[in-house]
Amino acid sequence: MDTTSKIILVLFLVFILRWIVIYLLDRKGILERHNISTIGPILMFKTYKGQHFLEKIARPKRFWRGFASVGIPLVFAAMVFMFVLFLRVAMITFTQPPPPPNPLTSPRNIFLIPGLNTYIPLVEGIIGLAVTLLIHEFAHAILAKVEGVKVKSLALLTIIVPIGAATEIDEDELFGKPNDEKDENDIKDIEINKDNKDDEARPKKIAKSGERVRILSAGVISNFFIAFIAFLLFFGPVLGSIAPIEEGVAVSYTMEGFPAANAGIGNGEIIKSMNDQEIATISDFFNYMEGTAPGDRVLIVTNDGEYDIILAKNPENPNKGYLGLSVYDIGGSLNSIKNLPRTLGTLGGWLVLYGLPLMYMGFLNNLATFYVPVGFASLFGNGFFWIARILLWVGWINLVAGLFNSLPATPLDGGYILRETLLKAFNKVTKDKERAERMSHTVVNFMGILVAISILSAILWQSWGYI
Repeated sequence: MDTTSKIILVLFLVFILRWIVIYLLDRKGILERHNISTIGPILMFKTYKGQHFLEKIARPKRFWRGFASVGIPLVFAAMVFMFVLFLRVAMITFTQPPPPPNPLTSPRNIFLIPGLNTYIPLVEGIIGLAVTLLIHEFAHAILAKVEGVKVKSLALLTIIVPIGAATEIDEDELFGKPNDEKDENDIKDIEINKDNKDDEARPKKIAKSGERVRILSAGVISNFFIAFIAFLLFFGPVLGSIAPIEEGVAVSYTMEGFPAANAGIGNGEIIKSMNDQEIATISDFFNYMEGTAPGDRVLIVTNDGEYDIILAKNPENPNKGYLGLSVYDIGGSLNSIKNLPRTLGTLGGWLVLYGLPLMYMGFLNNLATFYVPVGFASLFGNGFFWIARILLWVGWINLVAGLFNSLPATPLDGGYILRETLLKAFNKVTKDKERAERMSHTVVNFMGILVAISILSAILWQSWGYI
């Protein structure tokens, strides 16, 4: 077992121990007495303040209703896109052999956790994740206030360290479960939040179908909106102010245990020649490698030195030579990523945007090495690249979070939205509310099972080489 696997195992055991302690404290009521609730291993530190602040933000009700209503079709488009994508992933896992161990398939990269995932930097990732969660949860709370549904509390979510925010919306009011008598949770809320007399005196609200869909969709729509703004800035003025220092083929990463890493080739080195053959473009590199075989000796000259390497077998084609590294075209990568918005009229363009950090990892990791700010951006020096990375990760994490939450599976937003939409449709057809509820629950549960199978099969398929 390598060092990374040992660290992951220790962290997993600590996580399980922590979960057991949380469970025992919750059973004894200790957490509840301190306004702490749990969602599995996640702790929710609740506060009953901030209600008036939310009400002020929610005052332009027509604007917020219009914002949510316009975005609902986008949520359904994302729901279809993600459901088809996950089914496609499941088909691949059942019809193709698992990939050989490499950085892309490392177990640590299954989770989109900044610092743990190889491709998500710690600082930029935490900022992007924090923005995503805050925007998502506050959007739910604002639309709840707009529709007159009670927001019971705001909460900070933690798993050892803070991971985001949450809003506790009154489920009886949101999902239309009238209750003339206050339950135990309502009584506790009133006792803790005695200063908020408006909630205590107000009549019980029962949200209508359209109101529920707007509230449930608000988080995803807001994530998409923030992603749009961040990407608009990133692909526009920011990338327009970056130019390559030099052209060439650079090493984006090397794989442990393979010839390139064993020889000492480092990430970011520029390949100049291979056995005296000039490597000026990425096509030159691949054309040369196409003519190699396992055991061939290659002298690679980079901007940092010379490396005498014996090629290994290519895991995908045993008759071809293999270095165990990934390369990218310095100038070509910049032009390619600048042109990405023009491809968003096609499904392929959206898939590239969805996998942006993986496809352009070399470019993202080496901004300050191979690129320079130009024009007005040059006043910021290399600090301009920090702005570029923040915008990229804020945009990408908001996009991915919005897409994932659109999946038609509860407890994700997409599952509740689909269930509410089906309930309304089935109710019109059957004229029987109870039957419509059963039918909508059945459909959403079935789709949720398919999504769960897709996720689990993808995790096992990706990790198979490490088991």
